[in-house]
Amino acid sequence: MTDHDPKGASLSDIDARLKAIRDRRTAETRPRRETHARWHGAEFAWRMVIDLTAGIAVGLAIGWGLDELFGTGPLFMVVFVLAGFASGVKVMLQSAKELQSKNQARAAQGGQGADEADGARAPQDEGR
Repeated sequence: MTDHDPKGASLSDIDARLKAIRDRRTAETRPRRETHARWHGAEFAWRMVIDLTAGIAVGLAIGWGLDELFGTGPLFMVVFVLAGFASGVKVMLQSAKELQSKNQARAAQGGQGADEADGARAPQDEGR
């Protein structure tokens, strides 16, 4: 009987081969999962930087447009850049509060740390 001959294979042989394949996949995906958990904090930091930058950029665009429309020089640009900065900081604080509450809920549920917070997938989903 060869490995690729399904006619002569019993169910226990097939089950053993499937288990070996699943174990091998689990062993291969474990480093990916650990890498994802390690980079989760960096992803969150980039999200916060993008929130702040987007707020400032939108404020700059609106201010520049109003200054061009009314011919007022940098008046509206300065005001809206400051408003965009304030808006970006507000969104950053909301995101940090949301992450903190998720981590506290996870800690209360089963002790999962911040490394596995929001976005870490289960091992069975990794091999797909």
